[in-house]
Formats: sequence, structure tokens, C-alpha cells
Amino acid sequence: MDARRPVVRDARRDEGDAIAALLARAFARNPFVRWLVPDDDRYARVGSGLFRIGVEREMAHGIVHVTDDHAGAALWLAPDAPAPGPLAQLALAWTTMRLLGSRTPAGIRATLEMERRRAAQQPNWYLTVLGTIPERQGTGVGTTLLRPMLERCDREGIAAYLESSDPDNVPFYERFGFVVLDELRFPGGPRMPLMLRRPSRKAP
Repeated sequence: MDARRPVVRDARRDEGDAIAALLARAFARNPFVRWLVPDDDRYARVGSGLFRIGVEREMAHGIVHVTDDHAGAALWLAPDAPAPGPLAQLALAWTTMRLLGSRTPAGIRATLEMERRRAAQQPNWYLTVLGTIPERQGTGVGTTLLRPMLERCDREGIAAYLESSDPDNVPFYERFGFVVLDELRFPGGPRMPLMLRRPSRKAP
């Protein structure tokens, strides 16, 4: 294992597929993701495609940070990101159906509810995804990925928001000043804490 501290940088457009693939690996045992795609074979086929949706959106309307060694990535949606128009919504619905199959209704309901809850806390930089490949989890990659944007939030006086798709990760985010506001519960699925970090005069 490379013990050096990874360097965080803005992702390049041509790295979209690689970032989606590393996130699919990072979330291969994530409670929420696997509630949506419980079948291992299907996840192996569609996991990268699920994360590619977010990578493309955040590259266009936010910030995608990746470590120089592709050990992890963080996807942030900007406070002023526009809502998708009718054609974009149609394309997204088609892509979702292709990826999730019979789980599409559950995925759409979850997405709409998450967006409704986040909108109530605007303006915020929205951490849609933070992931580290399995063999590097617990080595500080996530911390290194978080710091640049949290420091920016402090400078700009803007809150940061996230849904913790794995409740076990709540203590990690609390270390950086995030607090649990509420949680979502999905029928037959996991609970999802909703967390907000208000800007601080002192970076973490």
C-alpha cells in the first residue's frame, strides 16, 4: 500500500469513466446502493453507470475532486446548479430505467425525497458522493478529499450538506462539523441520516 498522502485535484473531463468505476468499487457494499441494486451480477454490470450520472452532472454544475492515484473521489453540486429541463429529465429517467430495471420506482422516489429535503436547506454545497476504493478505506483518503471544499465553504460562508448513505459513517462526518438534521427511511431498506455543516471561521 502507498502510504503517502494523496494529492487532491480537479478531475479532468476524460476521467469520467475511471472515476465512476472507482466509485462503483467504493460503494460495492453500501447499504443504500445495494438496496437499489441487490443482485451482485447486476451491480457488476450497472454500478459504474449509476455513478457516471453524478460524475457528469457535477462536472457540469459543480466540482469533482479526485486523488492523483484514483484512490477516491468527491462529487459536489454547486448551490446555484440549475434544475434539469424536460429533455434532461426524460433522458435521466430512461437511463435510470436501463440501470435499475424493476427498482426504478424506488430509486426515483428516493431521489425526489432527497432533493426535497436538501432544497429546504439551500444554499449549500451538496456532497453527493464521497468514496474511497476498498483497499484504501481508513487511510485518510476521505479526509484529504473533504478538506478543500470545506475550507472553501468556510471562506465563502456557505453550508455543506450530505446524505450519509451508510449510517456507520456519521461519526466520520461529525468530526468535520456536520450535524444530523433528520433521517430518511426507505421501505425494506436502510435509514439515511441527513447532515448539514454550517460554515466556520476556522477550517477543520
